[in-house]
Amino acid sequence: MTDTPRPGPDASLLTILTTEHFVLQTARGGTIGEANGRASIYLGAVSSGLIALGFVADDSDRFILFAAAVLPAVLILGWFTFVRLVQTGVESMRYLARIQRIRHWYARQCPPGSVWFADLADDADDADDVDEAAAAVRSMGMRPSFWQLLYTAASMVGALNSLILGIACCLAVRGADALALPWAAGLGVLLALAALVGHVGYQRREFARGVV
Repeated sequence: MTDTPRPGPDASLLTILTTEHFVLQTARGGTIGEANGRASIYLGAVSSGLIALGFVADDSDRFILFAAAVLPAVLILGWFTFVRLVQTGVESMRYLARIQRIRHWYARQCPPGSVWFADLADDADDADDVDEAAAAVRSMGMRPSFWQLLYTAASMVGALNSLILGIACCLAVRGADALALPWAAGLGVLLALAALVGHVGYQRREFARGVV
């Protein structure tokens, strides 16, 4: 007696999902490209601002005026860049989660024991119950955890912007001769740390709301 042949996938559904897979992958590539472009613009602005400040460092009056014009502009650009990088990060993860959903369907069409979708073997039979966000992170070879948020492009920009904010605060306090240098530096460090915590908290909240 011969075995009953395994029914093949519906041809129209396969075409639809293959097209959707391609569209999602293309859209995800677009978010990565935009993130790279925005981060490059911000880093270029920071570098240009620091170089310009170096040219006027010998004249304290000009330095203060120039810093008062450059640093706020860099901070504003940094905040806009950070927010958009968080948005593109959430968008990218949503696309990746939907790609994983399609890959689960692909895995169901393979014979038992197939190695083509080995990374989905543990949950291919109950994909509806899988944490899609965590599965998307694992598909990139990373372990899902809070610490992954610290390694994103948004966190990089947030950390640098927080540092610039702390430096700007220190310069402002010293320029007004309100505190001695050690106290002004300490205030700048505290403000930078608080800003960094705020950036990470904002990013975590947006990812939790938009991805999970």
